[in-house]
Amino acid sequence: MKEDYQVLGNYIRLVEERNRDLSVTRLLGVSIEKKFIPSIANIVGTDLSGYKIVRTGQFAYGPVTSRNGDKISIAYLDSNDCIISSSYTVFEVKDKAKLDPEYLMLWFSRPEFDRYARYKSHGSVREIFDWNELCMVELPLPAIESKEKS
Repeated sequence: MKEDYQVLGNYIRLVEERNRDLSVTRLLGVSIEKKFIPSIANIVGTDLSGYKIVRTGQFAYGPVTSRNGDKISIAYLDSNDCIISSSYTVFEVKDKAKLDPEYLMLWFSRPEFDRYARYKSHGSVREIFDWNELCMVELPLPAIESKEKS
């Protein structure tokens, strides 16, 4: 590992919050353009209580990479809370004073990250870039400067 690089798993954690009380109604998906998008799923008659809640400031990604070409579906939610399919993985930055979530999203947006994730995906018919692989990603972490207002 390069000297100024850190292992991502030390800075992120899984989030497993389900929509049990149906309090969140906005259903989104995650695109290969690395954005949350309105879902096109037909949810008539679907029980949404098992869907995962993504809170503002959290990430979601689709671990299945086989059908995405060379891109990983991953996004940062900077708007109101939403629900997503349980097939997505939701996570958040543990300490925003150590890792800025917007910086992390910039890192995920790099073509090099997509190439790395595709290389590290495993499986035959259905390739997966799982949570453990995501946690092993190494990235440079510049110091976050705090600026006091006068």
